[in-house]
Parts: sequence; structure tokens; C-alpha cells
Amino acid sequence: MRFARLKTHDYRGEGYYFITFATAPRRALLSEICAGRIQLFPEGRAVVEAWQRIPTDDPAYSLRINVVMPDHFHGILVCKGGARYSLTQIVERMKARSRQAIRRLKNAPTLSVWEAGFHDFVAFTSATFNVFADYVRDNPHRWQLRHDNPQWFAKQTDVIHPRLPPETRWTAYGDHTLLDYPWLEPVVISRRLEGEELETEVARFLALAREGAVLIGGFISPGERRVAREAAAVPRSRLIYLHPWGLSRYKPCGRAVAERLASGLTLALSGFPETEETAPRRENCMLNNRWAQAIASTLPRAPDSH
Repeated sequence: MRFARLKTHDYRGEGYYFITFATAPRRALLSEICAGRIQLFPEGRAVVEAWQRIPTDDPAYSLRINVVMPDHFHGILVCKGGARYSLTQIVERMKARSRQAIRRLKNAPTLSVWEAGFHDFVAFTSATFNVFADYVRDNPHRWQLRHDNPQWFAKQTDVIHPRLPPETRWTAYGDHTLLDYPWLEPVVISRRLEGEELETEVARFLALAREGAVLIGGFISPGERRVAREAAAVPRSRLIYLHPWGLSRYKPCGRAVAERLASGLTLALSGFPETEETAPRRENCMLNNRWAQAIASTLPRAPDSH
């Protein structure tokens, strides 16, 4: 599956659109989650009201599901084509309308409400739509899992997930619900790549991270290590480190990595035995790359789960 923003697509045209935008600076402004259920604040209700006005602004759009998380919004809408407003225009109108309402609620006319921009993905089939719908629908449940399972941020053994090859014994540190995200992007950069070609490939992966992809890979070659280092500095970027060795001696390197683990932005994962040396052999790296590509291309859940 591939969900990158399509430069050739007419964003007034037909498609299922998945959008995400966040509060600034990721304040829990909109709702709270209790026992896996969302309780909207008045600010969150203002966002829902702005969302519900989209078809009035442009009847080419119809609404599907939405979830108002404490610090961000997910929604799926469908365009039948021939829209008056592009997707960017319709989302910015929604953000502006809800911003005004929230400022009135807070009696704060200059309050910064939203981070700039938004993430979007376009799908053209119902199967892809259903994957994103599952992700949106299950967001409160995943949030509750993260908060109820502090043990996830110690070493976990025998990790099971629909995306992980079941014949392999998986070990992890961090939030393995990162594997639920529909768009995983495998990072594989040859050591032979250099100069302008290398710069182009690194820039491509960083652009995908900014658009919302979860990057997954061993991050072993110099180009891959650079992608991991620079992507980690992208706000709210998410990374899955697929280590080509066991995790028996794994320790989060520094405060920044530990904070990313604890906040659900990083997952350290290995399919190799605990006894595997930390100087990876070439065959380990090749197998690791195949795992990254297979995990990224597998659906997060069985198609008939809903």
C-alpha cells in the first residue's frame, strides 16, 4: 500500500480523504479519554460543528467518521468530484471556523489553536478506506492502551501483531501500536549511493516523514542513519527501528530517545535472537530489509476484523 500525497492528483477530484491536524503546541485542548471513550470538551464540540458544516460549504464532499482526540483531529471525507473548494481550502476553512469558536470559548482572541498545515492521504478503493477507517475508529483504544501499559517501555518479548511474520520471535521496546498505522514506509538506502543521488533519496524520506509516514528500517547504512537522525528532529515524526541484532543489550541512547519511546514516537523492534551480536552481518541486514518491506506492505489487521 502507498498513501503518499499525490502530486498528480486533482484535490477537487474523486477520492476518500483521510485528514489529520493537531493543536498547538499539542495541548490536550479538545477532549479527554476515559476507559477508552472520548469525552468532548466544549472546544472539541466546536471542532465537530465545524466538521459538520463542510458539506454545506461544498456539497461535493460527504462526511464519514471523525475522532476528536485530546490534542489532534482525524477525519475521513469523500469527494464525488468537481468540488468548488480543494481539500486544502476545505480543511483550512474548517480550521479557521473552529479556531474562531475556540477563541471565543476561551475569551482569548489571539490564542494559537492549531499547528500549521495538516496531513492528508487519498485512497481510491473501499479496501484502503476501510484500513484508515479502522485506524481512526480505534484511536481512543490505542491511546488508552499506551497509558495503561507502562511496561511497554521496558523490554517486551514474544510480541505478536498481524503485521509481524508469525514464524519469528519478536522483541521490542516502546509502543507497538505504531504498527497499527496504515502508512509504514521502509527505509532502504544502499551504501553505494552518494552525492546528489544520496541527497535526493534522503530528502525523499524526510519529506515522507513530514507528510505523516512512519519510517521503518534498520537505519544501518550511512544514508539510513542520516534519515533516522534528521527524521527524529521532525515534530511528531514516528520511527520503527528494526534492529538486525538481538535487544539483550539495548538501551535508549540519551534523553531524547528515551522521551520518544515514552511518548509513543519510537518503537525498537528485533526478530533476531537475544544472543545475536550487535555487529550486524550482511545477511542479517538483508533479511532485516526484507522484513521492513514485508511489514510495511502488510495490512495492519485482517480485512474482516470489522
